[in-house]
Amino acid sequence: MNKSNTILVAALVFVTGLISCSEQKGNEDEKFRKGWALAWEDDFNGKLNEDEWSKSPRGKTHMSLYMSSNDALYVMQEGNLVLRGVANNADTEAIPFLTGGITREGVKKGSVSRIEVKARMNPVEGATPFVTLLPADGTKNIAIDVMERYSLDEFVYQSVTSEYTTTEGMPDNPPSSALVGVNPNEYHIYGVEKYPDSLVFFVDNIRTKKYPRILTHIPGQFPFDDMEFNIFIGIRLNKETDPAALPADMFIDWVRYYEPESVVAK
Repeated sequence: MNKSNTILVAALVFVTGLISCSEQKGNEDEKFRKGWALAWEDDFNGKLNEDEWSKSPRGKTHMSLYMSSNDALYVMQEGNLVLRGVANNADTEAIPFLTGGITREGVKKGSVSRIEVKARMNPVEGATPFVTLLPADGTKNIAIDVMERYSLDEFVYQSVTSEYTTTEGMPDNPPSSALVGVNPNEYHIYGVEKYPDSLVFFVDNIRTKKYPRILTHIPGQFPFDDMEFNIFIGIRLNKETDPAALPADMFIDWVRYYEPESVVAK
């Protein structure tokens, strides 16, 4: 969700209670999810598996404006992949910042699936860590934001973006965004389940929001089951970011992808 859309829906969202989570690995790390079977996971021990993950390329979107493949932005540290956003003091390219991001295949068209990412971040003014699902074919103006956190906020956004919520001006029927209070310095598990008729969001395995398919004559309300989506994880900086406040780091402990037990058993 871009900043203008965030402002547009800010009055329409709800804030849940602060969700606390210890940095220690505990029960929240259990892989079991009732009704789900783990199809794949990456716990980032060792090095980034570039057979599965790609470094996000630079582009013209706000998310990809400063993306770089520089190895210094992809650090393995104590079982985490650390994605970094830094001031560009050495790169020959004429951009003020460099940011790290990764992407891989996410959810299939028509599938029922669940994605979870365990991560924490150091809050920096002007930095936005994100976990987002975007159409694999590059279609614009469609996104499933599993987690976005702006600057020093002690809450995250979980939201959807579509033609219906933006071009058609319908971000509130049904509500397209929710705020969830978190301590960004601690690890949290951010997740979404995709069904043919809804998206269901979670933080620390607590359901936070449902976005349903509804009957409407207005186009583009629920395109999310009709497309392939890739998962993008990274850090976004804006031109007002103070270089002296950097680096901005996002610590990714693991990513897990689940399918219904009935599907895996076949």
